[in-house]
Amino acid sequence: MKKEQEAALQIPQETEEEIIVAEEESKGKRILNTVVNVILVIAIALAAVCTYASYVSTSGNGVPNILGVRIFSIQTESMYPTLLPGDLIFDTGVKEATELRKDDIITYWTVINGERVLNTHRIHEIYDGGGYLIFSTKGDNNTSADPLTVHESEIVGKYSFRIPGVGKVFDYLQTSTGFLIVIVIPVFLFFLFHLVQFFRVLFEYQNVKNRIKFEQERGRTEDLIDQEQKRQSEAQAAARLKMEEELRERLRAEIMASMAAQQAAAAPAAEEVPAKEEPSEEPAAEEAPAEETAEEAEEKVEEAAEEAADKTEENA
Repeated sequence: MKKEQEAALQIPQETEEEIIVAEEESKGKRILNTVVNVILVIAIALAAVCTYASYVSTSGNGVPNILGVRIFSIQTESMYPTLLPGDLIFDTGVKEATELRKDDIITYWTVINGERVLNTHRIHEIYDGGGYLIFSTKGDNNTSADPLTVHESEIVGKYSFRIPGVGKVFDYLQTSTGFLIVIVIPVFLFFLFHLVQFFRVLFEYQNVKNRIKFEQERGRTEDLIDQEQKRQSEAQAAARLKMEEELRERLRAEIMASMAAQQAAAAPAAEEVPAKEEPSEEPAAEEAPAEETAEEAEEKVEEAAEEAADKTEENA
């Protein structure tokens, strides 16, 4: 008894441990899914930004912008220590050149080593060119002003703020290798991961559906089996009742025939008794056993019928 009680106590503990393990695994999966989703959403956002900045919006002197904000990466140390190589800077558009002031930092188109490029320097002087403005620029790390002045139409934007070091990432994303590794592959993994999750959920749903269908069919089969067993039991009970009734009638007929034969045999003996003898009460006393014999015979008929029915069922 003690062993059985110990085993009964161990079963809930094991079940509780299994539930705890299942909850921990489910929690770990949720955390993993969250981390993967966050990383891949960031990758998709970067992909959208890079694609939009590089291929979609080119307004503002041929420089891509996002909602009026232009993003650049610093390549040289000409603006050290204000701006460092690898910094990501954000410029806002300049609606009117007259809004600019001396010492403002601007990004503009210029020619360096025979190539037209973007440059970011501080305004050193402002000149009136007669209907337009001319800007002289200078890098904070340079000892002299830039040799070429800037026409107001060449200004792309005015410096707002920077994010140190992020410009290197932005430059890497502009390359085909960086775009492939940082954007394309994570996005592909994102869709692959969710595709696997989709099919897993689909298979689990199908398994649950098949299990429910199996349980329903199993329940229907058990109901049919119960109905068949009930029908067979009712048929056996009816057959037994019929058999008992037939045996009871047969035994009753045999007993009645036997009693009639006994009464017929006893009648001549009764006639030989002298007529002068006074009637006594003994025959009246003998009638009671006759009635008891009839009742006993009826009981014997019932018992014999039941025994015969039981034997018939055992043989069946």
